[in-house]
Amino acid sequence: MKSPMKSRMKLRTREKRQSWRMTRRELRKTLKRDARKWVREVWQASAGAAAELEALSPLTAVLGTRLVEDYSASKKLADSELQRALRIVIVAGYGARIVLVDPTNQPALRPPAFHLGQRADAEKIAGDTAAVGRLLDDVRTIARDRWDSVMTLPPEVWKCFVVVALEKLQHQLSTDTLSWQELGHERIETMLRYGYVLCCLDEAIGAEPVVRDQHAEPATEPVEDEQSPQAGRRISL
Repeated sequence: MKSPMKSRMKLRTREKRQSWRMTRRELRKTLKRDARKWVREVWQASAGAAAELEALSPLTAVLGTRLVEDYSASKKLADSELQRALRIVIVAGYGARIVLVDPTNQPALRPPAFHLGQRADAEKIAGDTAAVGRLLDDVRTIARDRWDSVMTLPPEVWKCFVVVALEKLQHQLSTDTLSWQELGHERIETMLRYGYVLCCLDEAIGAEPVVRDQHAEPATEPVEDEQSPQAGRRISL
């Protein structure tokens, strides 16, 4: 007789496989084969770009942490492991902007889009509680209501990018204590958008993330893809 624990584990594995099969069917319905291949290549490049980062800029690192904390509070998510996973997804979104901005001619934002002056000091702003609060509102608004001001790829292409990221990140970030169901579509896309917009903010004020020393010892979880040449390198927020 099978133990209840083993039965539950087999059921969860079956559910995960069914979900990923649905994900792949969604991709096939939405884009043609060449376009799907391109989207997967973009994800691999984005994961690689994110893996090259030790941390975001002083300002966007603070904002990224606060975005996850505020989101978790609004959804009553107290799990620190889940919050850590969401921070990793934000960096993946940041990496997506790095990869897409020039080759696909994505629009840039100016400092006034974030209610900042032309000579905004990222480190000084990061220590200003009121300024951070205003920027959090700006980032959320752009990610939610003004997404087309920073993302001009066809909606179906972005949708498929999210679907690919969802499958890869669920596979990577789920553990014995963090189920893949907790990393659902809405959460993944929200964090990807936040990270993307944070990169737009750094671009606007000329701030730079911290690039990893290639000889340094890895410290935290990677954003990686099993086919990416950057797989195994790690990032922190």
